[in-house]
Amino acid sequence: MTKTTTQIQGRDDASLSRYPNFRSPGGILRGLDYAGTLTFALTGAVTAAQSGLDVFGSTMAAVITAVGGGTIRDAIFLNRRPFWTEESEYIWMGACMGLITFFVWPDVLEWQKEHKAEKKMKQLEQSGGSDDEKEVYDEMDAALDTLDAIGLSSFAIIGAQNGVRAGMPMIVSAICGMATSTFGGLTRDVLCGRPIRIVHSNAEIYAEPALAGATTYLVAERMGARPGLRIGLAMAMCIGSRFVAIKNDVKLHTWDTAQDNLGVAVRKRPTE
Repeated sequence: MTKTTTQIQGRDDASLSRYPNFRSPGGILRGLDYAGTLTFALTGAVTAAQSGLDVFGSTMAAVITAVGGGTIRDAIFLNRRPFWTEESEYIWMGACMGLITFFVWPDVLEWQKEHKAEKKMKQLEQSGGSDDEKEVYDEMDAALDTLDAIGLSSFAIIGAQNGVRAGMPMIVSAICGMATSTFGGLTRDVLCGRPIRIVHSNAEIYAEPALAGATTYLVAERMGARPGLRIGLAMAMCIGSRFVAIKNDVKLHTWDTAQDNLGVAVRKRPTE
């Protein structure tokens, strides 16, 4: 077996090591990928549990959120076996995190609720009693958003890398990056009967930073940048644009269904 074939099958080269390490950019990226997998599994389990799913359903949703994007990328876009059939640690990480989250997270949420109430009281005291209806954004929210952004960017980069390895055109590789980082959540939302986040503007933009990060990686790769530089640029683009979206509540434009007199599927006659 040639070295090139080994690298492609084992996903172990300068751009992505097989296991996390601090010796190469690919090893660091793999570590961030593991962190993103655990974070996505956690948020998937929380979303499922809050949607009424039981412990099995929430654990399944955790695994789907963690590996669903890469599964769709491999099975549909790249026409090959899903990556977790060879790297089964991703299934174990998703399942264990989902199971732990289901039983532990209610206590965490209760603690966060009390912490936010205390912080709200301090803000009221400092503002002289004027009530600000804006929700308190605490350290836990910031930590989860940071970990989620890291997972989003690392998944986007790895998805783009898989497209490049498979010989896909740049636009297809960019879509592979976006799909890897967001289609697990898309599948989770369908499973939980919720509006699909990446195509509804009930929250700030999410898929667009992933697509920007994947595109940045591919452009840097096309220009001959070293692995560390192109990974760093892509991470900065994805994480930076994600936090700009969070800070400024950036959402895409949608139709005002009441103003435009739109039904679910047909246009209604304007009322007098």
